[in-house]
Amino acid sequence: MFKSRQLVFSTLVFALLPPFMLRGASSAIEYVGGTVKGIPANATGAFNFDDAKELRFNYGQSVYAMPYEQITTTDIAKGETHHILRKIPVPSFSRDPKETLTIDYKDAAGAAGTLSFELTASQAAQVRDDIATKKGRIQANAEARSNEWWGDALWKTNRNKGTWEAQSAQNPQPSPSAATK
Repeated sequence: MFKSRQLVFSTLVFALLPPFMLRGASSAIEYVGGTVKGIPANATGAFNFDDAKELRFNYGQSVYAMPYEQITTTDIAKGETHHILRKIPVPSFSRDPKETLTIDYKDAAGAAGTLSFELTASQAAQVRDDIATKKGRIQANAEARSNEWWGDALWKTNRNKGTWEAQSAQNPQPSPSAATK
C-alpha cells in the first residue's frame, strides 16, 4: 500500500513539475557581455525596432542605441547545456531553449565591437531577421540616393528620359492651333 502511494505521488510530482517550470520561464532578453561598457552585465530588457535608423535595447530606465549601418554581422549560438558532475547532460524543460545572439559592429571611429544577448531561440531568429530587414532597407535607400543627381531636375538627358516623359504625360501642353483661336 505504501509503495503504491509513493508511486502515485512521485508520478504526480514529475507530471506537474515541468508545466510549473515552463510558467516561470522568462522571455526577457539579457545582455551577457560584449565591448559596450554602458550596458551593465546581466541587464534584462527588450529590443525596440520602431526607429528606422537604429536598433534600441531598452533596459531599466536606460536605452542603448546602435545605428543599423554600423552592424556588420549577427550570429546565433546554442545556449549552454547544464551537466551533472560535468558529464551527464540535464534536459531542458523549456519549450524554447535559450540561445546567444552576438551582434558584431564597427563604431563611428572604425573600432570593432560586439554585443551578446541571451534570449529564446524564436526571439533570436526574429531579432536577426528584423536587423537584416532594417539593414536591407537602409542599403536600398542609400543606393537610390547614390543614383540621383542634382541636375536631373533641371536638364533632360538620356539618364532621366523616363522621368521627363512621365511629367509630360501628366501635364499635357495645349496644341498650337487651340492657342491661336
